[in-house]
Amino acid sequence: MFSLLATFSTTLLAAPTTPGKAKNTPPQHVENPEAPTILQAEQITGRPARDLYLDYEVEIERDQTLITGDHGIFRQEENEAEIIGNVFIQRFGDQYTADRGNLNLDTGEGSLTHPTYKLAANKARGTANRIELTGNDNTDIFKGTYSTCEGNDPDWYLKSSKLHLDNARNVGYATSPVLYFKDVPILASPAMTFPVTSERKSGVLPPTMGMTSKNGLEVIVPYYFNLAPNYDLTIFPNLMARRGLQLGAEARYLGNNYSGTTYVEYLPNDREADRDRYFFSSRHQQAFNNGWSYYWNVKSASDDNYPDDFSSPQNRSELERLLLREGGINKYFGIWKTTLRATNYKVLQDVESPIIRPFDRLPQLMISGGQEDVNGIDWHLYSDLTRFWLSNSELDKMPLQQQSRGNRFIMKPEISYPIYRGGYFFTPKAILNVAKYDLEESPYDVTSLTRVLPTFSLDGGLIFERDASFFGESMIQTLEPRLFYVYTPYKDQSEYPIFDSGEPSFGYALLFTENRFDGYDRIADANNLTAAVTTRFIEKDGAERMRFTIGQRYYFSDQRVYLYNTNRDESKNRSDLLLMANGKIIPTVSIDTSLQYNQSTQKVYSANFSTQWKPGRMKLLNAEYRYLRDTVDFYGNELDQINVSGQWPIAQRWYAVGQISYSLPENRTIENIFGFEYNADCWIFRLMAQRYATSSIESNTAFYFQLELKGLSKLGTNPLNALQRSIPGYEPLSP
Repeated sequence: MFSLLATFSTTLLAAPTTPGKAKNTPPQHVENPEAPTILQAEQITGRPARDLYLDYEVEIERDQTLITGDHGIFRQEENEAEIIGNVFIQRFGDQYTADRGNLNLDTGEGSLTHPTYKLAANKARGTANRIELTGNDNTDIFKGTYSTCEGNDPDWYLKSSKLHLDNARNVGYATSPVLYFKDVPILASPAMTFPVTSERKSGVLPPTMGMTSKNGLEVIVPYYFNLAPNYDLTIFPNLMARRGLQLGAEARYLGNNYSGTTYVEYLPNDREADRDRYFFSSRHQQAFNNGWSYYWNVKSASDDNYPDDFSSPQNRSELERLLLREGGINKYFGIWKTTLRATNYKVLQDVESPIIRPFDRLPQLMISGGQEDVNGIDWHLYSDLTRFWLSNSELDKMPLQQQSRGNRFIMKPEISYPIYRGGYFFTPKAILNVAKYDLEESPYDVTSLTRVLPTFSLDGGLIFERDASFFGESMIQTLEPRLFYVYTPYKDQSEYPIFDSGEPSFGYALLFTENRFDGYDRIADANNLTAAVTTRFIEKDGAERMRFTIGQRYYFSDQRVYLYNTNRDESKNRSDLLLMANGKIIPTVSIDTSLQYNQSTQKVYSANFSTQWKPGRMKLLNAEYRYLRDTVDFYGNELDQINVSGQWPIAQRWYAVGQISYSLPENRTIENIFGFEYNADCWIFRLMAQRYATSSIESNTAFYFQLELKGLSKLGTNPLNALQRSIPGYEPLSP
């Protein structure tokens, strides 16, 4: 009795194959046909040109394939191995164990008896009575299980009579599947399909379930059509316990020079409202090689109460009360861009807080162009011809100054000569504001108005640097003083209409603008100087660590142009004082603060203080205070709020998430969300409750849960959009 270590090597040739072209098909597994086949065993017998018998510590290797076992037969003519006892096969990262198995090294076809498996593509694993390898990219699993959980006792698994995995098409087909969670069956179906990897595929999406105070229990069963790599369609019937069956669909498409989305939902015979309800949204943009392009953005809803009844944490941004309907065409002529568009709004009125309807633009023609660094000079020209229109009934709801309609032509040429050097910058600029109004309606009985106003500005600053220390760390500190002077002569504009202009909140950006009004209906008289100083702490790698700024505007003459004709006293020689600080005090603590202080009245006009503590992944606490004098929030209350939010581990694998918005004047919470997340590696459970506003007097309360089975599906309602919007810095437990 003796032991012999034998090694046998042979090179087998195979005809190369050319894979067929397929849409959205991942590359197939391909081995090198020139690679040698290496056989090892303690004992090898047989004929070298025919069958070889291998015994004890058998090992067969070829390129991406490794086979081991106790005993085996290698048929050289077929290039096929048959192994008995402690079979182990590794092929392209996939691993199999079995009592008995065979594999053709050329075709990848074979079978395994009583196997276990582990797939490289998505870390899936399971057991079976039998596995048939029907090719390099196809696997049939009979009377087996499927799970992405580690270990022999998975928390969840899919059990089916037959499971076909098609890696080339990225799809798994299960016959008579039953989904088990904690050994309890939670879902069964005659058949099921699911993606093998994270790529898209057609099929029934997991049902989502939730409950709201407006609609009761909601159950949605979407179906996804992966029509092509660049467009798809999702339909989603939504059964609402209180209202009925709502039907919805979303189509998306994306091309080299076009893209768009169309979304529609329709509820016939709403049992609560006793009428049909609908919402529609469509966006499209397309460009052509000759410089032409066009777009549209259209939204509509059946009634004013639609946002109250159907808004959710997922679609609140879509269900606005001002629904835009706009379309236009663009054309580029070298440095010039021409746009012709029409704009209209559908207003979903809030009874308690009426909305003033914006003017329709029917149509608007815009021409703009410019160049930079033409012999050191930058120039730009913007022109606009618009017909502003509203019905008589809508005009009567407007403030007196806005009860006008007609045509407006504006032209705004500007020229500047920027000078930038290592330690300073200086930019003189000249602007000419030209406007002409031809009015059909006016409260002042004027039909034609013309305005030509020049504006001159000088913007300059210095930049100093020095080595410094910030909380014990070596950094570079800058000191950046800046002056900005503006002069615009006064012109009485009290009879000019206001079509699309406003007065933004005072802030740092407004300190360095020539016109304190938005839009072109008002050009502010100016003879003022802005002075500001910024200091920054910059780390050695160039990242900005902290920034502090203080700024104020000084008036050399009284302001006489107002947005509306009100008797305001603007005879002051300086603006409010602005103070700001933002950045990271230490690597785990960041702040973002701003303060607007009126030195004459010694009152704070606005304040925002926010801080974030983030000592690690998924450890996060936010605190914010917001105050704005003479301004109301969404609920009609004075804007004086405290917001607290966070994400924090509370036990092993358990995380708490939440957000509270508290109104100090009302002494009550105005919006909040609370929930828990559990991360078990191969599955995640989320349980959330949220209360949010749908109008100034209406609120909705929603409850939802989600069970995410990694590598298979998600059951329940997805709360991630609400969490990411409500909790700054929130990190999902899984990518």
